[in-house]
Amino acid sequence: MAAFWSEHAYDPGQDRTAEGPRPLADRVVNRFDPAGIDASPGRRLRAFAALICRGECGIVLAPTARGEQLLVWPDRDVTYGELLGLVQRDPDLGRLRGALSELPLRIGDYGPLIRDLPESPQRSNRDPDLHSALQDLGDEINEDIREALESLDNPHAWYPGIDQGIDPVTDDHVRLVIWALQRELDRELRTGSGSMSSLSPLPAAPLSELPWDVQRALAERRRWRYRQWGLGRDQWEKGLWNLWEVPADPDYVPRRSARLTAAA
Repeated sequence: MAAFWSEHAYDPGQDRTAEGPRPLADRVVNRFDPAGIDASPGRRLRAFAALICRGECGIVLAPTARGEQLLVWPDRDVTYGELLGLVQRDPDLGRLRGALSELPLRIGDYGPLIRDLPESPQRSNRDPDLHSALQDLGDEINEDIREALESLDNPHAWYPGIDQGIDPVTDDHVRLVIWALQRELDRELRTGSGSMSSLSPLPAAPLSELPWDVQRALAERRRWRYRQWGLGRDQWEKGLWNLWEVPADPDYVPRRSARLTAAA
């Protein structure tokens, strides 16, 4: 474990003001879970915050692509916004800055990357999981799926795709994306309510029954979502992502968090 910075040992026992619903940039570094309902803005900031947590020895950063963990000893309490700014500009943190440019894109137990629709899809390995700090990306894709499913009840529902900013999406790629998304839905089956039969999972919504133009729009949106986090074919092939290629986008708020916060 590599350690960086500073003159004084980090004291996790220092008194702190109770954390409220302040923007993430103004919160003292502790532990941030992007899977929670948190509508704090900042695309890159949220990814950065998900990469770090505070421990007894300092601030620990998630393992890099080389498998090492990095440790920071600030000489005072710092907020997520302050720490991100320091990492971006402090020359003494150059190694840390470099480590955050090579993070594993995929985690978990998975087989070879699937580039074409398998002949026997039911026997294929599961999709790999994205790095946990890219939870917002996964949630955005799930929101796109949720909106697309409205077309099952209303085939004329407006569901636009992306006509610029991404490489063209072929028909074969649309079929592959829909199959892969369906496979993920199938392994995360929901449970019904209101009867004894609700103890059994309900089947996942059938994405292949969506109108073809909606399937295409969903595949285009998925490609666009990846681009919004600085992820293209090169990153996909190498299996690496770079925090500094994630746009800062300080006003970005995840749609899922915004929707659930508004409904609370």
